[in-house]
Amino acid sequence: MVAELFLVGCAIAPARLAGLSDLDLCRGYGVYSQWFVSGPLAQAYKQEIERRKLLTPEEWTLAAEQRIQKDMTQCALYASWGKPVREYGWQQDGNVHMRHIYWMGWSIRPGSVFTKNGKVDGWSYELKRP
Repeated sequence: MVAELFLVGCAIAPARLAGLSDLDLCRGYGVYSQWFVSGPLAQAYKQEIERRKLLTPEEWTLAAEQRIQKDMTQCALYASWGKPVREYGWQQDGNVHMRHIYWMGWSIRPGSVFTKNGKVDGWSYELKRP
């Protein structure tokens, strides 16, 4: 609650959000929406994402429920789960592949989400390291 009160006073200028890349905007929304669902920062990010039409209505539903599904966009993945702990990419057969690594404490989220050409292609479950 104290952190949220602090952040209420930290308004984000719309020009700053307008200057972010699509993926950075979705990463930011994912982080703020997980901690402050109805907070002003999450709402500011959401408004800019809506202005750019980056997520479909179905992807917004998934993001609100912090779920993922195959073929959702990489931007929707970030909006749903925020910034991964680590990620790396490679090219193969003319396709761009990425591995997004999420370690979310004891939650039952996959350890890695794989995207191909900007769409979720699959995920794998991994045990959390001590």
